[in-house]
Amino acid sequence: MTHSRAVVRLSRCAFLVGLSLLASSCASGLAFVQDRRVEITSPASHAKVTLPVTITWTIEDFRLTGPNGRSDDDAGYFGVFIDRAPVPPGEPLSWIARDDKPCLRTPGCPDDVYLADRRVRFTEIPSIRFEQLPDLNAYRGHEVHEVTIVLLDGNGERIGESAWYLTFLYDRPT
Repeated sequence: MTHSRAVVRLSRCAFLVGLSLLASSCASGLAFVQDRRVEITSPASHAKVTLPVTITWTIEDFRLTGPNGRSDDDAGYFGVFIDRAPVPPGEPLSWIARDDKPCLRTPGCPDDVYLADRRVRFTEIPSIRFEQLPDLNAYRGHEVHEVTIVLLDGNGERIGESAWYLTFLYDRPT
C-alpha cells in the first residue's frame, strides 16, 4: 500500500469516528431505556376489530389520580391518540391547539370535544372505547389504525418520552 492510500484511509476513518461522535452527542438527553409501566392487553397487535372497539392495558409503578393539578412523574392519567402523533414530552394536551387562533381566543378551548375532533382523548382508567374510528378512506375500506398511549401528569402534561403503540385492522363497511 502506498503512503498516499494509507493517508486517505486514515482520513476516512478519522472522519467516520468524528461523525459517529457528533451523532451520538446529538442524542444526549434521550432516554433509551425500555419503559415497561404500560402493557397493552387488548386487542392483539394487528388484530381485525369491529366497532365498538375497546383498547385495554395494564399499568405498573404509576398512580392513577386524574387531572388533579399536580406535577408528578409517577402519578396522573393517560393521553390516547388515534392515527396521529402524540404531544411532545413536557407539553400539555392543549398543545394541540397551539396554532388555532380562534380556539385560543375562546375561553375553555381546547375542551374535550375539540380534542376528540382531533383524535385526542384522555382517560383515568386503563381502557378506552371507540364507537367510531377515523375514516382513512382506504382502498375498499381496509384500514390500519394506530393508537398511541402516553402518560400525563395531573396538569395534563406528557411525562417523559415513553409511548405505547397498538396497530389494528378495521374493515369499514362499504
